[in-house]
Amino acid sequence: MTDRRPGAGPNRMMLRRTLFLLSVCGIAAFIVLAAKLYDIQIIHHDEYEAAAIAQQVRETTVSAARGTIYDRNGIILAMSAGVDTIYISPAEIERGGEDAEAIADGLSEILSVDRETILKRAQNTKSWYEVVARKVEPEITEQVREFKAEGGYSGIKIESDTKRYYPFGSLASHVIGFVGLENTGLGGIEAKYDELLSGENGFVLRSTTAAGTDMLYTSYEDYVDAEDGQSLCLTIDSTIQYYVEKHLAQAVEDYDIQNGAAAICMEVDTGAILAMASLGNFDLNDYQTISAEAEAEISSIAQSEEEYNELYALAQQQQWRNKAISDTYEPGSTFKIITLAMA
Repeated sequence: MTDRRPGAGPNRMMLRRTLFLLSVCGIAAFIVLAAKLYDIQIIHHDEYEAAAIAQQVRETTVSAARGTIYDRNGIILAMSAGVDTIYISPAEIERGGEDAEAIADGLSEILSVDRETILKRAQNTKSWYEVVARKVEPEITEQVREFKAEGGYSGIKIESDTKRYYPFGSLASHVIGFVGLENTGLGGIEAKYDELLSGENGFVLRSTTAAGTDMLYTSYEDYVDAEDGQSLCLTIDSTIQYYVEKHLAQAVEDYDIQNGAAAICMEVDTGAILAMASLGNFDLNDYQTISAEAEAEISSIAQSEEEYNELYALAQQQQWRNKAISDTYEPGSTFKIITLAMA
């Protein structure tokens, strides 16, 4: 039986068109969704996987102990001691609702670091790692731990590190050299054999929540041991080195030498270097500080802060220079051997 009611035909046609448009839109939406899923799961899979892991996994560095430097008799000339790096995680501070100002106040007082500097770093809420202080001694670290526990501040972090220590201060300073904040050799033996002495840092990987706390049911942890650096035994004899430096300094004073002095003591049979001195020496435990006389001279000459900094940096470079092997000298009486051989 045919529906002959007025408008029945147009209504049916409209319904068909509506269903057709809905089908087309549904298919188009499905194609777009499928393309997006393909892009996420196939094309950019590695990228999104890495981003997810970065959000869920935190890495803590385990510092390798730098190798010890000995003299020929086994006396320690350079060694590493345990210290810590204190840092904050602004992202955790914000997500945990912790008081950034209270944290800045407490750490500033304990570590003698500018409060505003700490607060500024704490406001970088996209960061998980903002260093507050490096090379912090154990007794100071203990105060930080107490402050962290009392306030329940999960955003305060403590990371193990090492600090170079030189038991004899300035003895053989130009030979031994020194390291920077990152425990990288910057001069002398420390720089020459840096790769050998450094070792390889380890790390701890652990799964965390968005707030930085350990996951309860899907916890994950992976530990890679640090490989400590190798030690070195030098031909330097610390006793001979001491007397060479002592008498060299006395000679400089007696003869009013203005440009410093250098001396090398060698073993006749093997050519081994028993002592190498270059005055003036500097304290390896405080290598960036120049002598009081040099600083006073710079202060009297410098006309501005910029000039002072330039002169100070130049004085540091001169202080670190090993004149015994870096400067040129006339051969003097040692050349008589050549003259005799020619005759």
